[in-house]
Amino acid sequence: MAVEVRSMTWHERRHGKEDALSLASFGFFLVIIGVIWIITPNLPQKIIDFFNDFKRTREIFPKVFLPTPAHSHPVVYMAVARFCFAFGLFQIFILVLRLAFRESMARIAGTISSMVFWFGAGFVSNALSVGTIGWFGFLGWLIVLIGLSLVIRSLMILSFELMPRKQ
Repeated sequence: MAVEVRSMTWHERRHGKEDALSLASFGFFLVIIGVIWIITPNLPQKIIDFFNDFKRTREIFPKVFLPTPAHSHPVVYMAVARFCFAFGLFQIFILVLRLAFRESMARIAGTISSMVFWFGAGFVSNALSVGTIGWFGFLGWLIVLIGLSLVIRSLMILSFELMPRKQ
């Protein structure tokens, strides 16, 4: 029985690097959650209290209510802010690796837009934790950040496609 041995193609090696970065991102995601869980006193109970505190308090149309927490939960909001800042910092590391591996502009643009979202979400979560903004202001800013991230990604990809290429 003969076994065929072949080397990996350029595409297969590149795909392997992309999978490694995705796996590293997921691993770091879990590490951050674990660290925040450990360093934030009584976080499990604070999260339960946060979800149990939701009430239908805001009527946006006749007989249509939006749920909102009845009280502020600064410990939960600060834990979310810490997660967002840490994951945003990790995105910088991923960006450096993507540039070093010469990955596609779509992946680089995606990482940059992720950085914008995670850092923005961190600032907004921090503002919510100190009471600078309210719950609906927080939700509005998250919507803005999602839209801004999509616009940044799209503009980067489009501008790269429109740039003249070296022959």
